[in-house]
Amino acid sequence: MKSFQYLAPIASFDYIIPNNTNELLDALNEYGSRARLIAGGTDLSIALKQRSINPDVLIDLNHLRPTLSGITVTDGNLTIGAMTTYTEIENDPAVQRYARALKEAAHQVGTCQIRNLGTIGGNLANGSPAADTAPPLIVLSAQVKLRAKHGERSISVEDFIKDVNKTTIRSDEIITSIEIPLNRHVSSYWMRAARRNENVISVVSVAVASEIQEDTFGSSRISLGAVAPTPILARESSSKLTDNSIRPETIEEVARLAKEESKPITDLRASAEYRKHLVYVLTKRSINKTVDLARTSEQ
Repeated sequence: MKSFQYLAPIASFDYIIPNNTNELLDALNEYGSRARLIAGGTDLSIALKQRSINPDVLIDLNHLRPTLSGITVTDGNLTIGAMTTYTEIENDPAVQRYARALKEAAHQVGTCQIRNLGTIGGNLANGSPAADTAPPLIVLSAQVKLRAKHGERSISVEDFIKDVNKTTIRSDEIITSIEIPLNRHVSSYWMRAARRNENVISVVSVAVASEIQEDTFGSSRISLGAVAPTPILARESSSKLTDNSIRPETIEEVARLAKEESKPITDLRASAEYRKHLVYVLTKRSINKTVDLARTSEQ
């Protein structure tokens, strides 16, 4: 494990490059909350420059990319390594087939350069209410796999982010992967609204997943981003969509219910009232797109 001191106008910290996962976990066990992890660095580099964080130790994960990245289909799950980039996710055929909502989100994160560097694990670990990958993962019932020196655990994505920029990850843990249960009957989609198309934070995002059965919505989930302190599973609108007929009236009612479930704030990007309207619009569009995709795949 390499370690050296880094000095610059923006920060001063020890810089550690572990050669394997065991060295990484040893370092986290030793330094705990005094350390920060860097994978793609698309968010961390900004935080260091702005001095919003001031770690004693920075641990570089890039030597571990072969171990912590990749997309596989095994044991009934679509498993995505924590260091898998957005570009790898959006181009993967298995993601296209089983997790279309996640593909759409990965495609619209930041710029091409950010998508080539940024990782899905980093996006979740930041705990942002506007994390674009979170709503798709929530509707797809994804689990975050965590590992520490003394054990492993799993937690659902909707329970992983607990407040603004706060998650349930402990200081001695890393995200190793995200697991999505395979279900070929589930159709899903994600949409967002932003002030321009690229390199911006979403004003609102909506993800929908449903087991479309002929003219009926089967088991369904709706998730909303950037409209509450955390990305949320909209339980009431999800329940209303489930086992209901595929009719314009159903979709209208569910969209209005999702609008009421959102609890947005007013900030520089949008007013709370406008965000609620966007939830209504994007929920309708996402449900309709989910139905279209399901019917197209049946042909």
